[in-house]
Amino acid sequence: MPTTSKTSCAVLVAAAVGIGVARLLQAERYHQRNLTLQAAEMHQAWLSEVASDETLRTAWAPPGEKLSSDDYALLVHCNRQVSLLSAKFRTGLLDRHTLRVQARWLMEREIGRTYWREFGAFREAEAKDRRDRAFNRVMADEYVAVVPADTAAA
Repeated sequence: MPTTSKTSCAVLVAAAVGIGVARLLQAERYHQRNLTLQAAEMHQAWLSEVASDETLRTAWAPPGEKLSSDDYALLVHCNRQVSLLSAKFRTGLLDRHTLRVQARWLMEREIGRTYWREFGAFREAEAKDRRDRAFNRVMADEYVAVVPADTAAA
């Protein structure tokens, strides 16, 4: 077999392997995205149950907190929004700019600021990777950007 033919064959094999690896990586990303969205769906359902059930709210309220059950229900609903934003950001349905716009919208509301003040440190402690840390950084930045105006108005 001529050298040119061997080289062409080697190039075709390398290209085929490269395409196979790329497809495998793409399938893995798709699978991880689906798992993230399925977990987010289950989490949303759980939070909905906690927010609407007095017994669950009492059982899952943070220890030592002096929140009323209704106030805690509102924070659980806010957690639903934050968790949804987090899942959308993780799966690529939100880019950093769009996340920032939605985080600002959330932090302009008292419930968003209260949620972040009470649970932002917990979200930072549970961050598993750079994507979670990037999400938390955007949320914290928008919290800080809104709090001075809020404090000055008080």
